[in-house]
Amino acid sequence: MRAGAATADITPGVGVPLGGYGNRHGGSTGMADPLLVRVLYLADDDGAEAVVAVCDLLGVGSDLVRDSRRLIEDDLGIRAEAVLVGATHTHAGPAAFRHGDAPEYVAVTARKIAGAVAVARRVAVPVSLKVGTVRVPNVGRNRRHPDGPTQDDVTVLVADPGRQLPPVATLVNGACHATVLEYDNLEYSPDWPGAMARAVERAVGGTAIYLQGAAGDVNPVWAGHDLADVERVGGIMAGAVSRMVNEMRPLGKGQWCINLSWSEHVEVPVPGRQLEGRLAGARRELELDRRRRPPLEEVDSQVAEVQAAIDALATDDVDRRRRLRARINELSVARVWGLAGGGRPTQRLEVQALRLGDGCAVVSLPGEFFAETGHDIIDRSGCEHLLVAGYSNGSVGYVPPASAYPEAGYEVGMTQFDPGAAELIADAAVDLVRSLN
Repeated sequence: MRAGAATADITPGVGVPLGGYGNRHGGSTGMADPLLVRVLYLADDDGAEAVVAVCDLLGVGSDLVRDSRRLIEDDLGIRAEAVLVGATHTHAGPAAFRHGDAPEYVAVTARKIAGAVAVARRVAVPVSLKVGTVRVPNVGRNRRHPDGPTQDDVTVLVADPGRQLPPVATLVNGACHATVLEYDNLEYSPDWPGAMARAVERAVGGTAIYLQGAAGDVNPVWAGHDLADVERVGGIMAGAVSRMVNEMRPLGKGQWCINLSWSEHVEVPVPGRQLEGRLAGARRELELDRRRRPPLEEVDSQVAEVQAAIDALATDDVDRRRRLRARINELSVARVWGLAGGGRPTQRLEVQALRLGDGCAVVSLPGEFFAETGHDIIDRSGCEHLLVAGYSNGSVGYVPPASAYPEAGYEVGMTQFDPGAAELIADAAVDLVRSLN
């Protein structure tokens, strides 16, 4: 295997509105840290190639993905099924990342993504790919239920050129919203995934890339909505990842401890494993029916009814109040985000799988999927190390599992799909991964 890595600055100009919060007002006022695209390029001995490019953006529109892939294929001959374009889902990036809203920014960013891929390909060197899992329980918490599912098992992929050189790249796959910074922040920032990447790069060298997972219902555990806590949360993840990288580096060579009683070198097991096999990629497009929404007047009437029910509750009826509050949140987003009534009848989206070696693959989901869906895909895929990449190859918003709809809440209010969409997409993801095994 050969691997290369590169980055490019995709920070827009000061004054551009930031995305992710409906109650945020005003344009960006500066830059806490630059927004980057971070690229991992891989090639095997048979000439097959794979690209993972992750942008410090709220999402990647399908037109940004299409334009990036077209440039990469035109310039480098790498086909679309081998190129994954994703986002860290930072809420301190530009609000507009689709061609219809920001055509100039999309065009420039697509060119920068393609340029970073060209650089990564040019600097590629022979490596061993090594993969392992480390548990990091103190970064994310389910934001719908305190005891709900999260993805505490973080997958770490290392492109290792040998112990005498730093890793070419470290690809980290977890699942947690990049929302340490709140709506009152008006400076560009990759949030905690950027802090994590910088800390890993300082600790082990090379380029670190955070591949966001199924984080639709997982939020960071914060002590403060400030830059200090961005570094703290990123540092928790980086500490676990850096340790795993260093522990896996002896894979393929072995490690020993001297036993003075026996006068022997005793071999010590190394965590993780070294990947063998070839690269491959596949993708599939789906066309799903979109949810029919009532007109705004009907939404407002329903909100008033539920609010009246809340006002009539006894103060100690906490469970009932929470259930009704979730219904209010579901209904209210229609007004905040302008979702009531109208819209296209269907939505086209893409699912992609990249095999990185025997027993290791990446599968993309084009929006905000719950941790439950991520676990379901992993469990059914038959792949020992499956990296689930949410917010990748498109941005269709929230896609909750069917089990979430009766519980209402913000994410159910935001989704453009009826119950069952997440399960259809998960089935397609599992089929694609299995087809490459």
